[in-house]
Amino acid sequence: MSTSYSKLPNELVEQMKSKNIWQPSCPVALQRLALVNIRYRDFENKTHDDGELVVMDAVAPRVARIFETLYERNFPIEKICSLHHYDGDDERSMADNNSSAFNFRAIAGSTTVSIHGYGLAIDVNPLQNPYLTFQESEGIAKIHPAEGWSFLNRSNQKPGMVEPMVQVFADNGFTIWGGRWTTPIDYHHFQTPRVVAELLCALEGNEGTEFFEQFADRKLQLPETPNSEETARLVAYCNEDRKGFFKMVGMQLS
Repeated sequence: MSTSYSKLPNELVEQMKSKNIWQPSCPVALQRLALVNIRYRDFENKTHDDGELVVMDAVAPRVARIFETLYERNFPIEKICSLHHYDGDDERSMADNNSSAFNFRAIAGSTTVSIHGYGLAIDVNPLQNPYLTFQESEGIAKIHPAEGWSFLNRSNQKPGMVEPMVQVFADNGFTIWGGRWTTPIDYHHFQTPRVVAELLCALEGNEGTEFFEQFADRKLQLPETPNSEETARLVAYCNEDRKGFFKMVGMQLS
């Protein structure tokens, strides 16, 4: 069985709702989420076909391509489970070295919705690629999960560390890697730019998929780091004048 994607099964929908992984205030409707069924190799080179990532529908084909590439390149992954197995608890998921995607929550320490809440962020092998937060005044770092301390020397590459695969994610539209951040540093985290997330919420069906395909292929003319006001103006223009927006960003309609 190769990696594939489909609509969310009813049982998973109910699990996500009951455990508050999806809530009505989420920026993405349930019908805009897809399940990617993933085959992957573990750290003993055993093949599994039970991986499950929930992502936004528009990116499901690219996410499937990413994980097929990781499989073909013998990149090991501990496990890939939906967050409902952890009651939406990101710390529990990290402690279990689980790779995951959708989870409606705020960015730690803020009220801003995480890109995970759009189904447009993926975490891979948190143990081998830990998340670091800092008490800047004290010069103290906290490692999540704590056992990830033995993987902090990123020049000493070990199986499951993501650096060899960063370009694979970037080539498929997940252009932001948390390992390049200053504070926090999030080695296991890949995401789309927030402006892409907001625009994909406005573009449904084939429009959304085609938009992301052209974004991943670097065919669109989008501002690199727009602030929230600029992003809001782009989304408003997209909603008000689709053809004008597509022309502005250079999107070719099929």
